[in-house]
Amino acid sequence: MASPPVGPPDDILLAAARTAGANAHSPYSGWKVGSAAVFAETGAAIFKGANVENGSYGLTICGERSAIFAGVVAGGRQLVRIALTCSDSAGTLVAKIAPCGACLQVISEFGTADTAIVIDGRGTFRLADFLPLPFGADSLKTHDGVTG
Repeated sequence: MASPPVGPPDDILLAAARTAGANAHSPYSGWKVGSAAVFAETGAAIFKGANVENGSYGLTICGERSAIFAGVVAGGRQLVRIALTCSDSAGTLVAKIAPCGACLQVISEFGTADTAIVIDGRGTFRLADFLPLPFGADSLKTHDGVTG
């Protein structure tokens, strides 16, 4: 039997993500992404984030990373669950989304293979479903005198 999720239930986490997504700055894509993260160290606190686009594109930040970074600033280090939602410029739910590679890397930095990723309209997944072989701190250790 699976253990119960840490923190608020998925519907509460998704509601927080939707609230955050409503405040996204997405003048270029029109996609409003909201996210809500829960950390082991911060109890029931929900950390929200949204995508903030920039005309140079490379300086854009995704909703997942902004939520995780908010949690880290508040003292979170062990990400246990993250929810995300996306709506298009017409306000229609875009369910066939997944975290991008940069977001998956950040989730792996603070989470584990079993960190739950709740996607609005799509379901609940584990980090390992999207990133089976993450690059982490252990990848930077010296092995047999060779770095990398």
